[in-house]
Amino acid sequence: MNPASEITTVLYRPDDPRYREEIRSFQGCPTVAVTRGGRIYAGWYSGGTREPHPENYNLLVYSDDGGASWSKPLLIIPSDTDNGIHALDIQLWVDPDGRLFVFWVQNNMYKLVGTPPEATPEKPCTVSDGYVFYDLRHTMWAVVCDDPDAADPQFSAPRCRSDIGFLRCKPLVLQDGRWFFCNYDQIDEGGRYGFSISADKGETFTRHYGAKKLSTSFDETMAYQRRDGSIHLLARTHSDGVCETVSTDGGISWSEARPNVLRGADTRFYIGRTPSGRLLAVFNDSPLHRTNLTVCLSEDDGASWQYSRCLDTRFDITYPDVDFHGDEIYLIYDYKRSGDAEINLCRFTEDDIRNPASEIEIRVISSPKKAQK
Repeated sequence: MNPASEITTVLYRPDDPRYREEIRSFQGCPTVAVTRGGRIYAGWYSGGTREPHPENYNLLVYSDDGGASWSKPLLIIPSDTDNGIHALDIQLWVDPDGRLFVFWVQNNMYKLVGTPPEATPEKPCTVSDGYVFYDLRHTMWAVVCDDPDAADPQFSAPRCRSDIGFLRCKPLVLQDGRWFFCNYDQIDEGGRYGFSISADKGETFTRHYGAKKLSTSFDETMAYQRRDGSIHLLARTHSDGVCETVSTDGGISWSEARPNVLRGADTRFYIGRTPSGRLLAVFNDSPLHRTNLTVCLSEDDGASWQYSRCLDTRFDITYPDVDFHGDEIYLIYDYKRSGDAEINLCRFTEDDIRNPASEIEIRVISSPKKAQK
């Protein structure tokens, strides 16, 4: 039995002191989604002292005043040490029907007895706080809220949507209506970029593989569709920043992976189409370090980036996620996950990217240090 495929508990509006903001010593990897009514949902990964940790959990909060104030956790998705389930990496997405999908990832863990196992390429593992996180095979789970603007949002029962792959970025709705999910394998004997496609709005999925990977530990692929219909898939790499591969036949065949014009650090990035039709990219504009978080706009489907603006020059700035509402862009990211443990949110427009003199406020929406004051 694969514990990662077993159902875990989703806690609704929990009143448990273990989830209080002021006692968190680790939090990061945030995600954001904005509803049709303008409610902002944010989620991130916390619990324990690091990642991975047997006390890790995902949390979901929301704001009805543009991000000035936030609810207490609406959902907590905890790990389950008794059943060997590790819950990690929440991902939010509002689908074309206005439903809020709350995705997360599960993998396996067990209590260490005796000598720690030796990690190998065929059997990778991590040991943390007396637990072994082994083989790194992941499953993709979700709960769905049909009316995320409701005064008391209700969610479906948790369900495993895919028993293969690690979802860490927003899905893409293709021009033909199919949903394209970049849930990737951390273990794949073929060494190719993996993705899943749903033709029935996320009810079922078919698994596919594309180009051979360039060297990476975490693909964290994202895709967008060009105006000519081709699918442009991008992934992080160890030494080449962001790489790209293209399909011109709906995902059946793919070009050889090669470095992209975005040349950032080896970390997660964001790329997607804005409501105006332009492309937006957010990445760490540094060859080695997680610094210089930069937003860029492209007028030519990503062939070049005509406008760019650096928003944050601190070190340990990571994992941007973006959503849109009207002409506003909502960007969330973390800072020093096991230090300051900040979750940052900023709102801006395309004009703000084109005009570097305009003011963009970066707001800390969660930090244990801030909560303790």
